[in-house]
Amino acid sequence: MAKRPKKPEVLSKKQLSRRRREERHKRILYALLGVTAFAVILVLGFGFYQEYIAKPSAPVALVHGQPISTRDYQQMVKYRRFELANQAVMLQDQLSRLDPTKEDEQFLVQYLQQQIQQLQSQSISLPLQVLDDMIDEQLILQEAARRNIIVTPDEVQQEVEQLFGYERNPPTPTPTPVPTAVVEGETPTPVPTIARMSREQFEKNYTEYVLTLRKQIGVSEDAFRSLFELNVYRSKLQEALAEEVPTTGEQVHARHILVETEEEAQAVLQRLEAGEDFAALANELSKDTGTEDGDLGWFPRGQMVTEFEEVAFALEPGETSQPVETTFGYHIIQVLDRDSDHPLDEAALEQLKSRALSDWLAEQRQSDAVERYWSSDKVPPTK
Repeated sequence: MAKRPKKPEVLSKKQLSRRRREERHKRILYALLGVTAFAVILVLGFGFYQEYIAKPSAPVALVHGQPISTRDYQQMVKYRRFELANQAVMLQDQLSRLDPTKEDEQFLVQYLQQQIQQLQSQSISLPLQVLDDMIDEQLILQEAARRNIIVTPDEVQQEVEQLFGYERNPPTPTPTPVPTAVVEGETPTPVPTIARMSREQFEKNYTEYVLTLRKQIGVSEDAFRSLFELNVYRSKLQEALAEEVPTTGEQVHARHILVETEEEAQAVLQRLEAGEDFAALANELSKDTGTEDGDLGWFPRGQMVTEFEEVAFALEPGETSQPVETTFGYHIIQVLDRDSDHPLDEAALEQLKSRALSDWLAEQRQSDAVERYWSSDKVPPTK
């Protein structure tokens, strides 16, 4: 016999009102829980974004608008610390093999100790040095691109091989000459042959080193090789800038008398004012024995120490300076002639060519093209 359907529950107005209130409270509660969960997720997400995306992506510097990210900066600091630590370990190992009480080893002990101290000093200034180097890197890469300078993968590979001491085309070894005379009863001592690194050994060393970089400091192989690519760009840009160094420039022809103290310099001035000959006094009194009559010849800006140069280029022909103090002592300077477009001699030209890139970088670093946003909190902590 079929069951009769259950009659629907009939709620009173009071019950219906209460149920509606309960459902409304539940909706409000669920909404509050949803908002709270969303807020928690938002806070956590924002924290994650700030810590792992925004901060690492924030620039430590802009070079012509191109950012140098905190992430790349920190990676380079870690790599340079790794290099310094390896150098320190090698130096300490060499030092441990020496006996400081032995007279013939004391010089080497002192030398190694000085090298270790230099590494310690470098580690202190490393964060800012890395920033400067990375700014230079961007300046070099951007200028190389502007000049259509190209670096090939093979050029990079040769730089890598050179670092590891591998020669892909070693010179043919010359045969060891046979002694023309040997003392009777003695056997000639053979000259040892230096074993050159094989291709297999180079690849093994390279692979192990790259693996160590990735495991210990998180530097990828591409980032490691980019350092060598930069070396090639640097060399090519240096050559290009050296070719553009002008062969003439503003120069002065000057002579000087160099003495130890200001009192001696004042005495020289008094004798010059009394009419004594400059060249004769230079030969008699000057500490600079490498010049005849104190004559320095023609020289451009950038060749003398700053204090000397500023005075020399401020004098007119025939004028003599007051005492000028430099690290060498006190100078009395006399300008014999000056020329705004004088041919550079070979030595001065080569000096300017060798400084072409460093001078260009120094000028670019101080320009509006470089904007710095570095702060100490961007430096990765040491482990």
